[in-house]
Amino acid sequence: MKNPLIFIIPVVLLGITACKKLGDPTQLSAITSDESAIMIAGSLASESNGFVSLSNDATITSQTVYTTNKGCGITHTDTISHQSLSGASITYSFKHVITNKLNCNANKQPDNVTSNLTFSGSYNGPKLSAKQSGSTNTTVAGLTPTSAVYVINGQFKSMGSYKLKSDTTRAGTIAIDITVKNVVISKATVTMPAIITGGTATATITGNSPKGAFLFDGTLTFAGFNEAILTLGNNSYSINLSTGAVAKR
Repeated sequence: MKNPLIFIIPVVLLGITACKKLGDPTQLSAITSDESAIMIAGSLASESNGFVSLSNDATITSQTVYTTNKGCGITHTDTISHQSLSGASITYSFKHVITNKLNCNANKQPDNVTSNLTFSGSYNGPKLSAKQSGSTNTTVAGLTPTSAVYVINGQFKSMGSYKLKSDTTRAGTIAIDITVKNVVISKATVTMPAIITGGTATATITGNSPKGAFLFDGTLTFAGFNEAILTLGNNSYSINLSTGAVAKR
């Protein structure tokens, strides 16, 4: 398998099954299942500008388009920059460009927003550093004032370079594809920030390293309490959606 990177498609939550397409992860792959979990966690966590951060921008800007409602089918583009705080254990710098389109129902009433986001940047953490670019294509519902949650369906894709710090040979190129289904995000209140409380996803990770190519398929369940459960083959992991910390279950 000498092709550089192959995008596949999917991620989501509430179930825990997976398959590994190149045989047993620890024996036949250029990276281990544990290392794959670290990279998927980096693509999810807010402190590494993962899906949590991207979905937060998508919901906030979608709410603005919905609330200002200047007509069905209207589009609006925002540019947002994100940088880590000084002295943070995980440093990052990313730029997001988001285009939102207001969609109406058959009665010409505002119903949901289609959000297309592109991003590029890099992050550096205790176990992993990466340079990435990619996109998300999502539909955001739950925008009415009476709804306490947002619901997101769609896809997250990223590609770039990575380096696992435990082993200098664990470096190369990578593509991560996550498809989310019915991901529920509670709306922020005066006392509580917005947080993912449910949903499922499928995740595919492909790439190359000096030791060869690798490919893992997994499933995600967003369990609430800032946690996602990742299953890769016979292995299960708990991921902290803020820090990206991974604990084997």
